[in-house]
Amino acid sequence: MADKVSATLRRFLRPPEEVVRTRSEQAMTDTMSIVVDAPAQQLWDLVTDITGMGRWSTENRRGRWLNGAVEPRVGAWFIGVNRIGPLTWATPCEVTVVAPLAHFEFQVHIVGPRWGYRLEPHPGGTLVTEYREWSYTSAFNRALRWSGPLGRTRDNHALHGIPQTLRALKAHAETLRAGQSDKLPARPTE
Repeated sequence: MADKVSATLRRFLRPPEEVVRTRSEQAMTDTMSIVVDAPAQQLWDLVTDITGMGRWSTENRRGRWLNGAVEPRVGAWFIGVNRIGPLTWATPCEVTVVAPLAHFEFQVHIVGPRWGYRLEPHPGGTLVTEYREWSYTSAFNRALRWSGPLGRTRDNHALHGIPQTLRALKAHAETLRAGQSDKLPARPTE
């Protein structure tokens, strides 16, 4: 029990070392990459399936396409349902980039970040990069800065979700590729 409490505290107090933060004049971007022993088509199908993202995300539980959309296309909208502990909320999102087998991105409206996945051929499979980009002018970015330590703890929690999500995606994809769909890994915990 003490180990779980300690891990949870670390999650809120420090950002993960695997996630790299870069800054430009317009935005800050957090990225992490992982090699997955699976073809790009399989990974594309997984990262663009917003209805199933909750299978490997620590925060997202599910998504639902809106306005008749059934697949990713630029301008399509969906609702993402997220949860941290007992707190559940929904966010409207708009697909902003669709480059099949290479790049999928969506913007979370109201709070402002863009989340995305890039897929690149790599020896041993596909290099999957997950990123989050915050415009300095986004409402949530400003709120994080104004809230000081409280904002940093929320940001750190979200950043810890990136490596956990990528590892769970890798386990899921590699299990599917091995033909062991009846032994899919459990979703990651917060």
